[in-house]
Amino acid sequence: MTDAIHRTRFLGFTAVGVLAAALLGSCAPSTTAGLVTLTSRTATPVQLTTSFAHGAYTVDPAKTSLILSTVSLDRLADRDFDQAEVVHLEFLWRPRAGRTPVSADATNLSIRYVVLVDDQIGLYGGGGFGWPRGTAGDTGFGVTISGSNLALLDSTDGFRDLLTPARLAGRLDAKLDETTAIRLRDVVSQIVTDGLGRTRWVDATPSPDLPSDDLPSDLARMLAAALDAD
Repeated sequence: MTDAIHRTRFLGFTAVGVLAAALLGSCAPSTTAGLVTLTSRTATPVQLTTSFAHGAYTVDPAKTSLILSTVSLDRLADRDFDQAEVVHLEFLWRPRAGRTPVSADATNLSIRYVVLVDDQIGLYGGGGFGWPRGTAGDTGFGVTISGSNLALLDSTDGFRDLLTPARLAGRLDAKLDETTAIRLRDVVSQIVTDGLGRTRWVDATPSPDLPSDDLPSDLARMLAAALDAD
């Protein structure tokens, strides 16, 4: 990861502490906000703790999707930022006996995490488990995340990856706003595509029960490994 990220974004918080704070509230959220910690699973762990204040969520018969950013949509669209992080969650299927080993009320997540610093891009992806807060379709909806695994899927040549493999834990809340959610996803997708020189953002639309066959093979393998491990 770039030196700018190394100097300013890696803090001495623990994923356990973030998760404990997130679990203090379980009611439906009323604002868009988030706090997550990425912790590398290496001999010398590195942590990245990030607050999110912009974004939205959308729901349709096939999926519920949350996307949050550290930078406003307008600034992202205008490329008016030096550094930004974006997290995108999709609920893959509803809890089902034997399918979600964490607990009966947890659900399975597809996770993408994008780090943008100057002209450098890092795209992380993986799967995990989450506890929804509220009901999809309500004005506000959120999720507490645990048991996730992320790895770098793609990056620009100058991006310095200090995280892979990593775990993500935390809490994300968002207001229902389909227009904002879709536009934010499309803007970030275009930034990633332009930076990498190829289409790399995947908008997976899985069935309610099983991950889609269209998911990238590396992401599908991580999801399967997360289930098998438990």
